Amino acid sequence: MVENKKVSPIQFMQSSKSTKQRIVEAAISLYNEKGVSNVSLREIGQVLDMSPGNLAYHFANHDYIIMEAFRQMEAERDEILRGVQQIPTFENINQQIQPLLKIGSKYLFFQLDAAHILRNYPDIAQLQRQYFESSIKYVKAVIDLSVGNGNCQPEQTPGQFQRLAHTVWMLMNFWLEQKMLRGQDAELEVEEVRRSVWDLVYPHLTEKGKHQLMKLHSATAASI
Repeated sequence: MVENKKVSPIQFMQSSKSTKQRIVEAAISLYNEKGVSNVSLREIGQVLDMSPGNLAYHFANHDYIIMEAFRQMEAERDEILRGVQQIPTFENINQQIQPLLKIGSKYLFFQLDAAHILRNYPDIAQLQRQYFESSIKYVKAVIDLSVGNGNCQPEQTPGQFQRLAHTVWMLMNFWLEQKMLRGQDAELEVEEVRRSVWDLVYPHLTEKGKHQLMKLHSATAASI
């Protein structure tokens, strides 16, 4: 009689993932920990107990792994933002800050190794730049819509809201990086980021917008 071996839920989830997905996840973890330039394909294979030849069958080099990681990151981001793009209310935008920061933490190496990736992986660099520009355009579109619905004042100087969108984007995308550069732990600090974003926006709000923001802060504090 053959004994049925029990499989834990974690083991089942790992075994059910495709080999390619397991490789990408292992690579992301190592890239985040050590940096792209300090991780070899052999090391990724060792983590997965996989021969170099087997790994190379799925991904010939780091370019393909990083490209797949980027596509996954972009898909996750687009899924989060889809609802906000349809209904860009303060509440929806506020709710998306946490999941967006989590994506930044999950794919931290794209922030920490941005210069290395831009210099050494031109195809990925092009997509990364497109990603940056689309993110800034998205923030600018939200500001413009806020002006249209009476929550935000019209800009006082030409290009003011383009610069504001750029600043908000930098804050959101490089929060974890600036903490690590300052020798601090790369913690999410969701509430701190939320407050920082709204502090930037607050001087540009109308009385209607300020009233809605205060209600939002009260609701957020009550839920913590």
